[in-house]
Amino acid sequence: MSKLKSFALLIFSLLILTGCSFISNIKEKLISGGKKISEKVSTSDKTSEEDLKFYNKYIEVMNKIQGQGENIYKYYKREVPPPGQINKNSYILNMSMQMECQFLGNTVKDYQRSLLDGGELSKLKASDEMQKTLESDLKNLLPVLEEYYRVSYRVAEYYFKREYVNDMSKIVPYDKDMENVYNKYKTEFDKFAADLKKYKPARIIYDPSSVSDPDEASAQTMLNVYGDILESAEGFYESIEKIEYKSDLSVPESKFNEFEKTVRESKSTVMKASFGETVKFMKYHYEDYFAPSAESFINAGKVFFGSAPKSKSEDEFNEKFNELIQSYNKMINSYNTSVETINRVRSW
Repeated sequence: MSKLKSFALLIFSLLILTGCSFISNIKEKLISGGKKISEKVSTSDKTSEEDLKFYNKYIEVMNKIQGQGENIYKYYKREVPPPGQINKNSYILNMSMQMECQFLGNTVKDYQRSLLDGGELSKLKASDEMQKTLESDLKNLLPVLEEYYRVSYRVAEYYFKREYVNDMSKIVPYDKDMENVYNKYKTEFDKFAADLKKYKPARIIYDPSSVSDPDEASAQTMLNVYGDILESAEGFYESIEKIEYKSDLSVPESKFNEFEKTVRESKSTVMKASFGETVKFMKYHYEDYFAPSAESFINAGKVFFGSAPKSKSEDEFNEKFNELIQSYNKMINSYNTSVETINRVRSW
């Protein structure tokens, strides 16, 4: 039995080290910890793992919807002048709004199939109250999103195809339609986001010194390391997610420096820890897979804080900001794959 497990771990290690990913990419951060709970545990609870997987997936859903939903209205306000300022000679280029509408249309279709037609979301399991509440919220949100897509796409096409040149009677009604459908979306989305926040899992801080199994102790050491990194990463993200062009970046930069310090300290912990042959892949996985993604994000952060304050336009600033967030997302994706890998092995 021991040889079989060792062989399975070897195969699993090879898959990980060659870049196999067990979860899909994300739009924004996936969260696995909040309030700290210091516990001496040696095994993971199956129900809490299911809740965590459910929660992380719904965080992915929430962030994707929020990004597209907010961008549509933001680009509408930025690219389409107020009704009183539009005339037949106005040149309106609303390409960003149109693209975001298409993205939202595809997202709505994907999540309808995933939740309502036997897809990934319909197969997720969690504690009864959590599952019923969040699935109900998403079911209520999807038709509102579909309406938001249809209305905003109609408006986007009206301006993109310059239909207003021959028919200006729709300008004011379309503006009211956009405001109404956006507010309707915000109401349903905010309820979904607030309910999801209630189920944010508490972080477990393990005590490896209390565990007799050395392999489990190594696994718990790694989970603590990843937990410290995520907690610091979340602190940074929360400080920067709402910044805009010409915002004061002193607090986000301070949080970023704290994150870099946490990564350096965590790496030292991993290098000093001992790993048996069957779990040594956890160390290699950290070195070869997660650490490079963290370093890439740190480099992106240094570039951002060095250049973003000098941006000459909002578009230039947003481009730099998006590059930073993309790097952040890749790191969080690496984090989730790493933690999922460890927990899978612990359950064997």
